Amino acid sequence: MSQQRKALLGKMAQVSGLTLFSRFLGVIRETLLVRYFGVGVLSDAFVMAFKIPNFFRHVFAEGALSAAFIPEFVKLVKQDKKQTANSLMTQAFLFFEGIVLCMYLFVLLKAEWVIKIIAPGFGVEQVSAAVPFLRIMFPFLLFISSSALLTGALQSVNHFFIPAAGSALINIVVISTLAACLTFNLVPKWLCVGFVVAAFIQFLSHLFAYFYFDFSFAPLTQKAKESFKAVLARFLPCFLGVSVFEINLFVSSVVASFLPKGSVSLLYYSARFMNIPLGIFAIGLSTILLPHFSRLVLYAPRRLSFYLIEVTKFVTWAIVPSMMLLMYIAHPLFTFLLGKKGTPEQMQQGAWLLALYCAGLVFLCLNKILLNMFYALKDTKSASFVSGVCAVINIVGDIVGMYFFGAAGIAAANGIAAASMTAACLYFLHTRHDFRFHIVDYARFLSRFGIQLAIGSILFWSLLQLALMVIVRFEILAFFAQGIGFCFISIGLGLALMLLMFFTRRWYGIKSYFLG
Repeated sequence: MSQQRKALLGKMAQVSGLTLFSRFLGVIRETLLVRYFGVGVLSDAFVMAFKIPNFFRHVFAEGALSAAFIPEFVKLVKQDKKQTANSLMTQAFLFFEGIVLCMYLFVLLKAEWVIKIIAPGFGVEQVSAAVPFLRIMFPFLLFISSSALLTGALQSVNHFFIPAAGSALINIVVISTLAACLTFNLVPKWLCVGFVVAAFIQFLSHLFAYFYFDFSFAPLTQKAKESFKAVLARFLPCFLGVSVFEINLFVSSVVASFLPKGSVSLLYYSARFMNIPLGIFAIGLSTILLPHFSRLVLYAPRRLSFYLIEVTKFVTWAIVPSMMLLMYIAHPLFTFLLGKKGTPEQMQQGAWLLALYCAGLVFLCLNKILLNMFYALKDTKSASFVSGVCAVINIVGDIVGMYFFGAAGIAAANGIAAASMTAACLYFLHTRHDFRFHIVDYARFLSRFGIQLAIGSILFWSLLQLALMVIVRFEILAFFAQGIGFCFISIGLGLALMLLMFFTRRWYGIKSYFLG
């Protein structure tokens, strides 16, 4: 194994492992949220109020800002212009955090107006509940966006641990706050404060790491101003492109506000579960590959074609089994999540929504990495165009889907839009950058992977039925027969079989750069 591949896989394993831990904590967080709010007026109000700072966190801070900022910062560090990089950081902080502060002042003054715009279907009770939530939680964005800027510097020196651990840190603080709220029967405003405190602690950890790696905040220079102009030139096109997934989910919530109470919450929880494999594989891989692609473009841009086919193979191999497992455990998962707070109809609806979201997982994962290729190539026009097409398809699909199928139509529209975006990305990479996808190679991979997956699925089903027979025989194990216990045993078997599939991949002739 080459040193470069070994380093990439090591970093990816580190980020994915921390993301897995964070997603596990996220499941605990969402479970406690349901126990605290239930599924109805208050939960819908909280979800929409939190969606605003969280949406801008993804599209403004962790999405567009990272995609525009990291390549420029990496270039300066690679050229040994650290002082200019420090000056660029100062200018970026002043500009972007100034925008966030202006947004916060607007939200303080016009919170009710903002809620009515983003949730036009909300009634008076839901709007009144959401307004104080929004006012308290919006500073969450200030600290998160600051952390996103510092992340760019840390990734330029190949440090991924602190940024990857940030989400887990936030979840730990929020879970602690939720536990306190449930134990002492605290009002929801304290939970909102907990989210802000969590973001502030994450910011402090990033700031410490930033100074630890000998970065600083230098006075503004002319060279830094020129670099910042390059960042701004990419930022607006990136705003739509890299964040299209979050934009689509946000639009889906706006449309869902016209549906019966609880629909916004069910769509939110379904998307959160779908985000588990998305975060572990796609976000972990794209986080590592963006700075790597940015360096690769400087000396070997033609090699990106190789990464295109190898990333597609890896995403297919990792995501399809994860998608199938999530679909299989969707109903017991929502049975546990909603518990006594939900109705059987809501549990069934949540399971269907999760299954529909999962149907588009492979395309969602690929899109995050394909867009990074455009940004590494500094082709923001293509990225913006394909993202715009995807957004339009999603909006039309949401409205049509809601009209005919309710919340299920909204979830299905997300997958259709994602598949359309993947096709558009591949088309523009081929026509504008002469990428080769190697269809024959991928078809050969799919045929071999299909055989491996079929055998693995049969083995999974057989072992699960055997385990259930043992559970029925011994009542002490009844916990594993349904609900979260059934999910545990299914996930455990699924992970064991994924490991088996990894170690036996060569038996089926499966080869991929990212699988070794």
